[in-house]
Amino acid sequence: MGRAQQVADRRRPAAGVLRTVSAARRNREGFLTVPPSYSVIIPAYNAQAYIGEALGSVLGQTVPPAQIIVVDDGSTDRTAEVATAVDAGITVIAKENGGPGSATTAGFNAATADLVATLDSDDVWLPVKMERQIAILSQRPELMAVFSKGETFQDREGRGPAAAGKTLDLWTRTTMVYRADGMRAIGAMRDFPGNLGDLIDWLGRGRELGHRHHMMDEVLALRRLRSGSLSDTRERERTRGYLLAAKEALARRKQRESEG
Repeated sequence: MGRAQQVADRRRPAAGVLRTVSAARRNREGFLTVPPSYSVIIPAYNAQAYIGEALGSVLGQTVPPAQIIVVDDGSTDRTAEVATAVDAGITVIAKENGGPGSATTAGFNAATADLVATLDSDDVWLPVKMERQIAILSQRPELMAVFSKGETFQDREGRGPAAAGKTLDLWTRTTMVYRADGMRAIGAMRDFPGNLGDLIDWLGRGRELGHRHHMMDEVLALRRLRSGSLSDTRERERTRGYLLAAKEALARRKQRESEG
């Protein structure tokens, strides 16, 4: 697994380490500044084998989160139990199975911080991810969200697709950090057929509101590719979900043009 294993092997904080960000720094004028707080949302379905590693990468951030929310989307395995065992401060929300869109929305509704970061349950963050992304958002107030590059890696059983080891622009949940007020302005993330298309639809609606999204030229996350996983499916198929999301976006655009 290479770099993913390095992340997993980092020292994990003891139970109860979650806290509001309080790492004060001095700006150029010498005044103490405090980074904006952030909530982490992890939608999870039957992720008991990977959720611990994902959470470990969140707890290992150089700027710690104010809140971690795992949304158990009707799992039939021990996902919720494993997540709770990682740290006593993690919030686990249980819901009926609906898809990653509705699970992410459930997390949105519970988030309390200035920024909201999301993570797919089988991916991992590099330790400086949030520090780097918070810095960009602090320096560039015109941006509503930031994403980053990511490196793909194989499932631990070594059965990952041939795409493993590639560096990609990850316009995905795993690298997204959104300002909370912008997130609420967009509203709920919808589920589409095949559990695909939810994020592209949601981000498109944000752009229609004038939101600016920025791709950082830095690898800050690792994306797991495994047979049968959500990410592997996205690589192999262009399903009805994507097509439906694109069709609806086009319809909204035509409506705006006709009204303008």
